[in-house]
Amino acid sequence: MGKARGEKQLQPTLHRAMPAWANGRRNPLPRRRRFRWRSWLVILAGLGIVAYLLLADAPFTLDGPLLTGQVERVSDGDTIDISGQRIRLPGIDAPEWNQTCRTANGGSWDCGKAAATRMRELTRNRTLSCRPEGHDRYRRLLAVCRAGKVDIAETMVTDGLATATDRYAGAESQARRARRGLWQGQFDTPADWRRREAEGGAGEAGNPSRFERFLAWLWGLLPS
Repeated sequence: MGKARGEKQLQPTLHRAMPAWANGRRNPLPRRRRFRWRSWLVILAGLGIVAYLLLADAPFTLDGPLLTGQVERVSDGDTIDISGQRIRLPGIDAPEWNQTCRTANGGSWDCGKAAATRMRELTRNRTLSCRPEGHDRYRRLLAVCRAGKVDIAETMVTDGLATATDRYAGAESQARRARRGLWQGQFDTPADWRRREAEGGAGEAGNPSRFERFLAWLWGLLPS
C-alpha cells in the first residue's frame, strides 16, 4: 500500500515534467525554426535576383578591378563617356574643345577640337578597359583606359595633343622634341586657359559655363 501510494504521488510530477510532444502533440519549436530558415532563404533569393538585375543593367562589365565598355561620347581630349559614366583620364590635360593654339608660323588652329577628334579616332568602335583611380572634385571617375595594349592618355600626350604630369613625362618630352601638336607653336596650357577664361567670366576654372557645356554637348552628339 505504501509503495502504491508513493507511485501515485510521483505520477502528477512526472506528468507536469513531460514535454508537450510526449503526449502526442507536435513540438512548435521546430516549426518556428523551419519558418525562420524558409524566410531567410526567400530573402537571400530576392537579394540575389536584385543583385543580378543591377549587374545586368550596369554601365560597365566588371572584370576584377577593371571596367570595360565602348565610348559613346567624347567631351574633349581627356574626358569620355561610357554608358552614361563620365571618365576623366588622369595624368594628362588636353586643351578645352573651344581652345585655340598657335601654329609654327604664328597662325591659329583649333587645338581643342583637334584633341577631341583624335580621342574619337583612338576610341571609335573599340572596347576600352579602364582601371579606376577614384573621382575628381567634379565627381568624374578617374580611370586609366586602354584599347588593347594602347594607353589612350599616353597616346594623346605622344601625339602632342595633351600636356602631362610626371606619369607621362617621357611621352611629353618626345612630343616636345618632335614639335608635334601643341608644341609646334605657342599655346596656353589648358589650366592657364581655363583660369583666364574664368577670370573673364566664363565660369570657374576647370568648370565651364552652362553655355560652354551646352556647346560641348552638341559637339559630343556628332557621330564618332
